[in-house]
Amino acid sequence: MLQHASKRSFSSCAARNGFFNKFFQPIISASKPDEHQVEQLVKPVGLPKPPTASTVYSRGNNFRDLFDDDKTQRRTEELTLELSKSGMYDMYTFRKTRGKMFLSPKSYWRADKALYFPHLVGTAVAPGSRRTNVEDMMRGKISVVRVFGNRVGEDISTEFFTKQGQGTPEFESWQDVNTQLIEISWIENALKSFVMKLSMWSLRNHLSAQRQSKYVLCERKQLPFMIREQLNLNNLYTGYVLVVDPQLRIRWMASGGVRSPEERDALWNCVSHLKREQPPT
Repeated sequence: MLQHASKRSFSSCAARNGFFNKFFQPIISASKPDEHQVEQLVKPVGLPKPPTASTVYSRGNNFRDLFDDDKTQRRTEELTLELSKSGMYDMYTFRKTRGKMFLSPKSYWRADKALYFPHLVGTAVAPGSRRTNVEDMMRGKISVVRVFGNRVGEDISTEFFTKQGQGTPEFESWQDVNTQLIEISWIENALKSFVMKLSMWSLRNHLSAQRQSKYVLCERKQLPFMIREQLNLNNLYTGYVLVVDPQLRIRWMASGGVRSPEERDALWNCVSHLKREQPPT
């Protein structure tokens, strides 16, 4: 009887070890990530469903999924990718590419092919602002969206708003009742949140009243790693510029600074095209 119990115990232990080896071994092996390849965006970037106030992005498998081999394998691959792209990897990649994580598309994405901007909640830096859904600020308007997580990323993306990458950025002269600038500043952790609160007065002095109302502080953790991968927004050190149409679809996207005059022109050509797409009022 003791011998049978010992065999059952060994079998149970082996099964557990087999499960954990299958799940964790690929993750442990992901100590050296692949070299980042800078490629041109061709296919539309975004999410398949439009954002809503009730949208919640999954952060992994639930308990039942642990017994589904396909879902377990997929989650293992996701964790392997996430762990391979640490903060040091982001910094190394940023330095190597000078923030150019990808090359922007040569032209805008068609409305019937474009994918959606994500659901985000944030607080504008204007005095008295409350937490709001960012998509509510964007719906019904053409939005040029800047996304960054630090001063370097913020500065590098201003090149799209200057002539030939020089001079004072034009953040307001091109805006009208149907076209706006939205700026999203990632809050990475509690320490940065505390620092931002301390420096709020200085930040407001740096921004016009118009920009303050649409300069939004958002917690980055709202978007799980794999969602940020889908959106090509995963490098914390660079800046991004997106053009989002009134239906919240991403129609064009860039990373880092301006690579060529044609890239800057592509941004503003997209904005002009979206204006022509809108029905006359």
